[in-house]
Amino acid sequence: MIDGHFSQAKILIVDDDSSIRWVLSRALQNADFKVIASDNAQAALQLVKNEQPQLVISDIQMSGMDGIELLKTLKQKYPDIPVIMITAYADTEIGSQSHDLGAFDYLPKPFDLNHVVQMCKRAIQGQHNSEQLPAWQLQLHKTIESEYHQGHTAVLQQLQQEFEEFMIHSALKLTQGHKQKAAKLLGWGRNTLTRKLQQLELEPNAEHDQE
Repeated sequence: MIDGHFSQAKILIVDDDSSIRWVLSRALQNADFKVIASDNAQAALQLVKNEQPQLVISDIQMSGMDGIELLKTLKQKYPDIPVIMITAYADTEIGSQSHDLGAFDYLPKPFDLNHVVQMCKRAIQGQHNSEQLPAWQLQLHKTIESEYHQGHTAVLQQLQQEFEEFMIHSALKLTQGHKQKAAKLLGWGRNTLTRKLQQLELEPNAEHDQE
């Protein structure tokens, strides 16, 4: 038996090999997971929409839409669902590269079923922990995931700059433009705040600088 929130977790297996689907389904059901399966990526996307699984396990090599394209689509539409990729032993480099596209992890064939179960636990535990975040952090996390997997690799740098700008605006507003007090609120020295203002081109007018 596994922990309570795992026993209710639903896992979608996507593989055009019926024997792989059967073996994985049996192992995961024995571990008290709920399991649904698909033999192609297009049908899998519909299942994700209708069934809302907590985890997707997909083979990379499939006819039609392959696992990599499925992964990209899932990360764009459902960035909070972890995805584990299955790959042939000789293709572990491709499996490794899937991390860059947002995969939680990859499983080289032949795989150890105990290892599969433990990996699924980790993936779902990570999702469960993220659901405990405040709503604004969850939304921010989803935005970051979606932007990154659409090719916007500078999204964190951009958000960092925008957030810093927002905090500076807030501190200056709270202190009515008093830079010494604003810097103290931000935990900075006055020179640091002045430098940040110059970098962000936010230097306030002289009449607002009340030192």
